[in-house]
Amino acid sequence: MTAANREIEPIEKGWSALEAVVEKLGPQRLELTGSGRWAVKDHLVHIGAWERSLLALLDGADRRSAMGVPDAAEDTDSINEAVWLAHRSATPEEALAYSRASHVALMRRLGAMSDADLRRSYNHYQPNDPRDPGDDRPVVDWVAGNTYEHYAEHIDWINQLVQSSN
Repeated sequence: MTAANREIEPIEKGWSALEAVVEKLGPQRLELTGSGRWAVKDHLVHIGAWERSLLALLDGADRRSAMGVPDAAEDTDSINEAVWLAHRSATPEEALAYSRASHVALMRRLGAMSDADLRRSYNHYQPNDPRDPGDDRPVVDWVAGNTYEHYAEHIDWINQLVQSSN
């Protein structure tokens, strides 16, 4: 069986790399914070929230509501802060469950999409909340940015956080 689109393979590869980091740390070390206030588990929730945002984008739904922060300001920093505040008391097991459930739901949706579907614009998927009308970038840009590119970014931060905790 072949993947529905070319994004599935890099997403699966990136997710496997993230899962390997999580497995290596084990549940107790998911609470490490290093010198910052975000624990490893907070990075996992953050990734899950942005995957839920991507799923909402593809379904034409409100992205911040899907993330559980409908009243957050629209800028990324405010959204990230609201997600952190909403989930900061989650246990490592709860954070893992949230992250993994988000990923499964997103992969189910992406698995039903073709490369042609992913070449459609953001505005095609979000007609009630369009971006700049002149911005016709394909939604695949958001797929990459909220999956494998995002995983790699957070793997680096998690590794730095773990190093600074030793």
